[in-house]
Amino acid sequence: MSFNITHPSVGTPEAAGQGRMHPHAFAAVLALWVGAGVAVRLLALPRLLPDLDAVNFARSLNGFDLAAQAPHFPGYPVYVAMARLASAAGASEVGALALPGLVLGALAIGALGFVLRPYLGEVGALVASALLALLPLPVLFGATPGSDGAGLALLALAACAVLVAGDSAPRVAVLAGALVGVALGARPSFLPALLGLALVVPRGRRGSALVGCGLGVLAWLVPLVILTGPAQFLRIGSGFLLGHAGKWGGTVAVRPELGWRLENFGFDILAAGLGLPWPGVDGDAVGLRVARLLLALGFAWALGVLVHAALRRTLTSTERRVALLALAIGVPYGTWMFLGQNLLKARHALPVVLALALLVAVGVAVLARAWPSRVLPLAGALTVATAAVMLPVALEQGREPSPAVRLVSHVSRTLSPSGTLLFTGEEARLFEHYVPHYRAGRPATGEQLRREVERVAAAGADVYVTSTAPGVEALAPHLEPVSRFACDRRVRSHAHDMVLFHYRPAPPAVSDKVL
Repeated sequence: MSFNITHPSVGTPEAAGQGRMHPHAFAAVLALWVGAGVAVRLLALPRLLPDLDAVNFARSLNGFDLAAQAPHFPGYPVYVAMARLASAAGASEVGALALPGLVLGALAIGALGFVLRPYLGEVGALVASALLALLPLPVLFGATPGSDGAGLALLALAACAVLVAGDSAPRVAVLAGALVGVALGARPSFLPALLGLALVVPRGRRGSALVGCGLGVLAWLVPLVILTGPAQFLRIGSGFLLGHAGKWGGTVAVRPELGWRLENFGFDILAAGLGLPWPGVDGDAVGLRVARLLLALGFAWALGVLVHAALRRTLTSTERRVALLALAIGVPYGTWMFLGQNLLKARHALPVVLALALLVAVGVAVLARAWPSRVLPLAGALTVATAAVMLPVALEQGREPSPAVRLVSHVSRTLSPSGTLLFTGEEARLFEHYVPHYRAGRPATGEQLRREVERVAAAGADVYVTSTAPGVEALAPHLEPVSRFACDRRVRSHAHDMVLFHYRPAPPAVSDKVL
């Protein structure tokens, strides 16, 4: 297969997909993707706070306090500031926490198409925007009351700004760097992806970009340290980082099994992130399975075309820059994700999903130059398949409370708070937030769980334990299942299936001595 493609520069008809689409038509389709992205995120908006992180962020709406985990370190000050503005304007608790992701997500979808048009042509740019608007993981976390949606949107906006900075005045590089610094304040764990953007900045602009980045970081870091106190900030930060790295963070030091990490790494990116088929995940209707298969074939074809063009050196200079941008985001962050993140939580794959969407868009741009009359139906089919695999999970997240919320609701409806003690995992924070009159503890270790359960049961308490409590396996002989709460693993990869158990202590031993 050979395409015999020339090497246009930015702004030429060849770089713009041979100028086939009228500017008004391009703007109309781009506006459609922005509107569709907002609409499906509203469909996916949960009615209640779904998990511990969301509760921590909700607590920060009334008082920012790292020491009280309102929110937890590193504080996400840019995101919290935006959420507090929304709350002050009258938004509900969930609405205030989701609004930054919704608004910034709409801006990012539009900016991506507008910025990429001179680099990838109309079709490539619109495919990139459509994927950011409709891929499952960006939709789910663009609507979740947490920092992930806002962080992804700011990462995409920073990538657009860095791409433009190479062809603009130095002051644009300063603004691009500042946006990178601000993005770091919304989602600090995206640091490897944000640092990777430096590879895309031309050498003559790197100094300006570095100045802007420093200003962007100082804008949130100084107030954060002042609010917390320098000594307190260092103490909390060091404790959090040590715990994340070696105790509970799910890093390679905590879960070193290669097979486990590869399976979850692949699931997070391919199944949860892109909506592709995955072994062991059942329940899809025939039509949905076909859509996933078509989507996998479409992505594979676009990426194959990209690799073929790269090997034959037929990529244009502008396509190479976008491909480099995607690799600069995806490779450093993907390495960090695999080694240093909790792979049970698919949200950590968001920057990799963005990088793959950009690479697919580059592949489509190559096809648009090779087969200009045929690429529009292919791009349309890719978009329809993406929407088809996204809608079921978006609707489930919006309509059904998370398993942890359903657990809290079940307990509050069926158990008396008097004399009842619960031992749980992260969902203890949801009990504290929604039904504080119930006593729900979160033991740190399995040994602590065993000791505390035996102690309070001996004192006459009615004890319940969830399957998410640390070390619950050791109590298995004494646990009687009461109820199960589950959802599609692609909706919530972490704690998507939990069981509430009733603890039955062992009967006292009977002496065989006849009195």
